Amino acid sequence: MLNSVNLQVVKPVQHLIAVDNQPVVPKLNKLIEIASSEYVVQVDDDDLLYPNHVQVLNDNLIADVVWTWCDVTGRNWDPNQGYQKGELAYRNYIPSNCAIRREALLAVGGHIETSGHHDHELLRRLEAAGYSFHNVPVKTWNYRFGYSKNTSLNV
Repeated sequence: MLNSVNLQVVKPVQHLIAVDNQPVVPKLNKLIEIASSEYVVQVDDDDLLYPNHVQVLNDNLIADVVWTWCDVTGRNWDPNQGYQKGELAYRNYIPSNCAIRREALLAVGGHIETSGHHDHELLRRLEAAGYSFHNVPVKTWNYRFGYSKNTSLNV
């Protein structure tokens, strides 16, 4: 993951890394709290960004939540589809590696511990609060399912 961030055509404004043994939800909320940019992007250490990932996101920041398509490794799942209002209530089809307006994250209380997936719950709360969503149908990263304990935030 670190190497793929370094190879970006357009560099992130900040690249914050959490590598402690703290649980993921408090870790993400701390990174969001100290970030200084308008948008933040969560990247798990087992994911691989293609060199155009940050550039494509930057070129398409027309909503509060913006995500690109991805290749998926290690799971039979196809998240590559456009935004479908109301669909998040039933299933998660938006990968966690999306650009989210920091102000919106803070307004809905950031990530919270849930019995399910904290990233899906966050997207559901953002949608319920009326924030806008936009999908860019370009594959810019590889969502790799495996062991991951470190999280970084590109802003």
